[in-house]
Amino acid sequence: MSSHSGSSSSRPSFWRAAARRLVCLAATVLLAAFLAAALVRLAPGFGMDERQLDARLSDSSIRAIQAQYGGDTGVVRYFWNYLSGLCRGELGQSVSLGRPVRELIADRLGVTLQSAAAGLAWAWIAAIAAALSLGLLRRPVFDLAATALTGALLCLPAAVVGLFSFYLGAGPALAIGVILLPRVFRYIRNTTGATAGLPHVLAASARGIGGLGLLARHVWLPAAPEIVALGAVSVSMALGAAIPVEALCDSPGIGQLAWKAALGRDLPVLMNITILIATVTAVANLLADAARSAFWTEA
Repeated sequence: MSSHSGSSSSRPSFWRAAARRLVCLAATVLLAAFLAAALVRLAPGFGMDERQLDARLSDSSIRAIQAQYGGDTGVVRYFWNYLSGLCRGELGQSVSLGRPVRELIADRLGVTLQSAAAGLAWAWIAAIAAALSLGLLRRPVFDLAATALTGALLCLPAAVVGLFSFYLGAGPALAIGVILLPRVFRYIRNTTGATAGLPHVLAASARGIGGLGLLARHVWLPAAPEIVALGAVSVSMALGAAIPVEALCDSPGIGQLAWKAALGRDLPVLMNITILIATVTAVANLLADAARSAFWTEA
């Protein structure tokens, strides 16, 4: 009877937590959209077009060009107009490429997601394998070598890693993986290393439990919530690394589009890419938070 009442009472709290997370997600996306719209509207050179320098154009033609970029509307009205178009699926027109932003993002999003997913998978598999191997071997010399190697990789700028990947013909996925690997490995190693020093691990080791069973049950399982949270953070890190990597590797993805838009002062493209990255990051954090809550509920 008590277990049934406990499960029924936990069900509304689960739905309340889920609703709260969805509200936070919507608020985060709206705030990102407003800030992006404000940055675009207040940016120097907003609404300027080289066609306005043509002395042959009449005043009406110049006003028409200015109206294409939003005219003299304020930040709030500009954001409202953008949000209205966003609800209708209209993301504006690219200034430098002369195409709808929606088509540009749709054509390139799959390339970036594929590269980021492959880089994430490569980095996580290598980091988990290395952390497990070090946990089983327990040799200080291997720990020192792993620390030195990951420290050297952390010192490499993303642009340098992208250039190396381009010269080797490896593609952007490998470069993203190399950028993420030291960060993921160090966090996992530090988290599992701190858990390995807890009293329950020492007690389990004293009872004769060792090897992979000790690591999986008494070290990695208690550290799982922190590792899951790292998974959400690594998604945003992969998207951030994709911008310079895709630009240098000449990969036709969102990163290359953002780079070209920045060079061409294509503000509508930059604004929509900012909102896209913020949305993906917020969704990843939401899923990670839900997974952590489910893990603690099961525990």
